[in-house]
Amino acid sequence: MKLYKVDAIVLRSIECGGGDKLLVLFSREFGKMRVMAHGVTKPFSRKRGSVQPFTYTKFLVRRGRELDSVSQCEGIEMFPFLRHDLETIGYASYLTELVLSLTPEGEQNEPLFRLILETLQLMEEGQAEILTRSFEIKAAALMGYRPILDVCAHCGEPLTGRLFFSVETGGALCEVCGKGDPQAVHVSRGVVENLKALLSWPQDRLRQLRISSADRKQIKTLLYEYLKYYLERDLKSVSFLNRFTVDP
Repeated sequence: MKLYKVDAIVLRSIECGGGDKLLVLFSREFGKMRVMAHGVTKPFSRKRGSVQPFTYTKFLVRRGRELDSVSQCEGIEMFPFLRHDLETIGYASYLTELVLSLTPEGEQNEPLFRLILETLQLMEEGQAEILTRSFEIKAAALMGYRPILDVCAHCGEPLTGRLFFSVETGGALCEVCGKGDPQAVHVSRGVVENLKALLSWPQDRLRQLRISSADRKQIKTLLYEYLKYYLERDLKSVSFLNRFTVDP
């Protein structure tokens, strides 16, 4: 078929000159994909608002020899609140960069699509930080990097004594294994329980989760280092986001 429909979130929009933009989308049907949007930056273009980053849009796409192009598009959700709060924009940018970094092109992942859409929707109510922490660990799990939190990630025995977390080993460690791992960091049992809640609780329930400031800082560091280990690189949006958060 020359034309096909997708529901997608615009992850990135790149100016190409001549009024054109290259869009990187994360679609319900095909996962991450790149399409060309011709003439969308021109003043008379009706597509301008529907191709902005973070927008949830219905696209009618025309197949091309090298790159498909947008034939028609209609914005479903524009998330206007993002345009008025730099901190929330920072969190949204981080989410989209994570999806860009974690996903291969052309691989459908509807659970991840639903997760980023719901997270963006809930950010309007606040709690962007806790929603982001939950998104990090859930996205990692959906891409096959689920951290082990119920038993020791090294020996498989129950988590007893002082607890540790090892990025390289892939989760929580018991006292014996933690002491034998020079890269492991000590964590409280509360941190482990909160990580389990962030992984298992629905996004719309997270407002009920109470995490101390100290635990929030450690969880932020643990999850970022965990993702960086598997991605094998830093994420650019973190430096912007850190302007609004206190580093551990």
